[in-house]
Amino acid sequence: MLLSIQKIFTNLKTALFILTAVAIVLTLQLFQITNFSDRLGELKKQRLLIDKIVHSDLSDPKMASILINGSLSEIALSIKLSSSEGMLDSFITANEENASIVPSLVASSQAFSESALSWSESLPISRDSRHTQMINSRNAFLGEIDRMVDHQIYLLNTSVEMAKITTLTLLTLIIFVFLFYRSRLNQIYSDIDKVCALDTNGEAKIVLTKEMDFIQKRLARRTIQAPSACSGLINPASGLNNFKGLMTVFNAKKSSRASNTIFLAVFEIDQYASLIKSLSKEDSGNLFKKIGDIIALYEQPLDITAHLDDDHIVFVMSRNSKKIALEDCEKIIHTVEQSGFNTVTGVIKVTLSGGFLLKIPVKSIDEAIQDALKLVEKAKENGGNRIAQLREQSDSYR
Repeated sequence: MLLSIQKIFTNLKTALFILTAVAIVLTLQLFQITNFSDRLGELKKQRLLIDKIVHSDLSDPKMASILINGSLSEIALSIKLSSSEGMLDSFITANEENASIVPSLVASSQAFSESALSWSESLPISRDSRHTQMINSRNAFLGEIDRMVDHQIYLLNTSVEMAKITTLTLLTLIIFVFLFYRSRLNQIYSDIDKVCALDTNGEAKIVLTKEMDFIQKRLARRTIQAPSACSGLINPASGLNNFKGLMTVFNAKKSSRASNTIFLAVFEIDQYASLIKSLSKEDSGNLFKKIGDIIALYEQPLDITAHLDDDHIVFVMSRNSKKIALEDCEKIIHTVEQSGFNTVTGVIKVTLSGGFLLKIPVKSIDEAIQDALKLVEKAKENGGNRIAQLREQSDSYR
């Protein structure tokens, strides 16, 4: 069953959404852990303030009153900060437990505050009894602080464990999504490469995605023209234009080429005479079809490819410069060299020799082809598998 690229990307978006959601949950948990740490800090601060109040020096009543009142205000603020409910508290512990601890802490802090004020304002004669009362309320307050500390440590540990689970879940999902969709995206890229790239080994291109399979079939499907309309314009062996078709298309596109220069290249298969003896008629036709397909990769809208009766391939190009046209011809030569061609006896390799020139207006297409054929011979004399061109202002070839 073929894969669907649309479904792959839809599922990828869903997976990324899930990863984002889990990452947000982990972020909230980390903020919650920080909140618990802050609460423990406030509880520790309350202990220090209590100790500061208990050991206050009452020899200077006014200064002692200022210090004690300031510390009591800090305790009240600290109680509020340490007992505030966090966003995720309800997911970690029951609300009833927190509801029972916080009021007891607030009540014991108020009792300690009242006894501390009473001690600081008492007369020397009753100071000892008031101090004893304050110590008793302090002990009760410290007990509630210890209870709150234990509660916060429990919440902190639970939050850390939950964060660990979330982190492991997120890491597992990331690894799974990365490996799974890396494979899927590699498959998509591989299918695109198979459909768009050149066939270098002659093997059948098998794609695994529906969309690429559809495109491949569309690209492979040739337009079938009515025999009455084109029987004299197409080379039956390769399905490319013959000489008559070349001239017909060339004249039809002539008006569109006004701004560009016309270049012409003729290609011949190296050692063609000996090669053709080993090929069946069908294999020979398929060979020229594939070479035509390779040339088509470098075609532009105004270009024409033709397969002549003498089995030469003509490529008429409309380009802005000679350099660009020559580079395209060299790419065709190299691409054919790298490609494999299927035959009944197996995959074979072939090379091309080519002749390249600028088509001057005073010469016809037929005359330009004859000049290019002379360049083809020069390319073959120099070992083949190359493109030869006429040097500017010179009769020598390269």
